[in-house]
Amino acid sequence: VHTGSDTDYNNFTNWNVSDGTVDLVAQGDWGLNCAGYSGKCVDLDGSSGNAGIFSSNALTLAAGTYTLSFDISGSQRPQSFFDEMQVTLGGFFNEDFSRVAFQGWETVTRTFNIAQETTDVISFNHAGADNMGIMLDNVVLSTDSENSVSVDEPATFALLGLGLLGLGAARRKQQA
Repeated sequence: VHTGSDTDYNNFTNWNVSDGTVDLVAQGDWGLNCAGYSGKCVDLDGSSGNAGIFSSNALTLAAGTYTLSFDISGSQRPQSFFDEMQVTLGGFFNEDFSRVAFQGWETVTRTFNIAQETTDVISFNHAGADNMGIMLDNVVLSTDSENSVSVDEPATFALLGLGLLGLGAARRKQQA
């Protein structure tokens, strides 16, 4: 288990860094704060001068309704001014975010539907290149199982049949 901060870090559990670097930041190190002032977070513009793409390992997602949430803040370093990043999950979620330096922590929550099972990754692609970027914390992808229940065709036909029988019985009762 890694206990402190580390520049140009790429030994995350279930996450990968490509096309550049990110920094792992422990609360308070380098004068930086994570969401909730505890734990660890990620500076998406690592210390190499080449911001990385921070992506989850491949996720297999069943059809259903999903909620993606994460905390972001602007750079917490005085030399930084403005940063942008793109967050994607396959073709289901794609949104650009901009933050100015010292813009406080904000929880972003987005809900979307997936029509059929798919395998893809969550990706945070930072557009910076100055070693000071958007901070990321608390990434969670959850499913709403109540909204993801599908009715297969045999059940649909059974319900239709019961409805027609009910209408027939009501009509006979009216005629009698």
